[in-house]
Amino acid sequence: MSQHSVNAQGWTPAPKPGLIPLRPLGFGTILGKSFAALRHNPKVLFGFAVVVQLIVMIVVLAVVGAVAFATLSRLSTVRPGSDEWFTLYLGSMAFVGLAGLLMGLFSVAFTAIVQGIVAADVRAATLRESATLGVLWRRVRPAVWRLIGYTLLYGVAGVVAAVLIIGVPFVAIAVPTGFDGPGMVFAVLGMVGGMAGFAVLSIWVGTKLMLVPSLLVLEGAGVRAAIVRSWRLTRGRFWFAFGIVFLIGAIMYVGTQAISTIGGLITSLFGPVLNPTGSTELALGVSAIVGLVITQIIVVVLQSISSVVQATAGALVYIDCRMRYEGLDQDLMATMERRAAGYDDGTDPFRMDPARAVRAGFRPAPAAVPYPLPPGPIPGYPAPHGYAGAPAPQGYPTTPPGYPVAPPAYPTAPPSAAPAAPPPAPPAPPAPIPPAQQSPWAVPPPDEGWTAPGSDRR
Repeated sequence: MSQHSVNAQGWTPAPKPGLIPLRPLGFGTILGKSFAALRHNPKVLFGFAVVVQLIVMIVVLAVVGAVAFATLSRLSTVRPGSDEWFTLYLGSMAFVGLAGLLMGLFSVAFTAIVQGIVAADVRAATLRESATLGVLWRRVRPAVWRLIGYTLLYGVAGVVAAVLIIGVPFVAIAVPTGFDGPGMVFAVLGMVGGMAGFAVLSIWVGTKLMLVPSLLVLEGAGVRAAIVRSWRLTRGRFWFAFGIVFLIGAIMYVGTQAISTIGGLITSLFGPVLNPTGSTELALGVSAIVGLVITQIIVVVLQSISSVVQATAGALVYIDCRMRYEGLDQDLMATMERRAAGYDDGTDPFRMDPARAVRAGFRPAPAAVPYPLPPGPIPGYPAPHGYAGAPAPQGYPTTPPGYPVAPPAYPTAPPSAAPAAPPPAPPAPPAPIPPAQQSPWAVPPPDEGWTAPGSDRR
């Protein structure tokens, strides 16, 4: 990122990053920021997810319960064990199963809306924008029906694939053998193999299409275009994306099981409180209902957290793939610098640029391969040597060809011969200076007094 930006008025500091750094993201960054997004906008994300989960749970329980009551209550009008009772029972179970399937698709559709809200919130957090639920909904609303349509299409495709991969082998093996012992064994083995194959296919397709909700909301793409774009953007990033989703799912599963178990133990303590004597059936029923309600509330809260974290991870993987393959980090940086400088042209940095979009046949660049190590063990550093005499001086290098030869150096003076006789003795030192009374240069002593004239004639 640039250290500063300059506008017409002068220097402005570089904008601070939002939820994520504006560079390709690592595994730990995406994993940590997936949970940190709840702290960025907890009222919107957590509150909206909890409300949606509660609505879905109430509607599903009400519809499935009503269908089950309406169909299974007819069994009381016929004799149990008769052919008519068996026919009514199969029909009732078919209606209940169909209602459960439709309600499952209904819940998945609302889950898709939660994913769209989360994707819009991750966009706002990346650009350091404050987003309320109304702002996020205005961004998601144009893509709501595409989100629901894609989710229903994905769910129907999953059901069809399950029937073809699991049901067809079972029927194809069991029917010709008449459901006898050996044939039933092979049918069960075929069904188990089909379930394993369906699980692998679901993981592969689900990981390749995990970017579709973000593409529908942030780029405004159609369902088909979003599927194609998600398939291309995850090329070369499959195991990275799958590892993040798998690890988050494992963390949330372990946390859900642990908290649900603790909640069940706590609610079981209400039984003796509500029914201390153990003789009232009403008290037993009330304690069971209280425990069930508390457990379901805990499950709804944990499912809401899990849905938000999983959707956040999908949005962050989408941003990471676009940063790596399409230079989205440069567009985000430019947008934030323009806003920090005081002007914004309204350009959406998440809109796809056709000139830089990943195309068919794209292959990510391979990772740099390090230099191979030399064969054999790597030698260590040599032992330090002791002190030694000064090295001999090295001569100057030879003159390169083509240059004139330097003139010979001036001859040195020949060494002087030894003297024939010893040198003369040094001269004697000068005589010492006489005292001041005998020196001719001495200053005469001062007069001791004045004598008047004629005083010496006495």
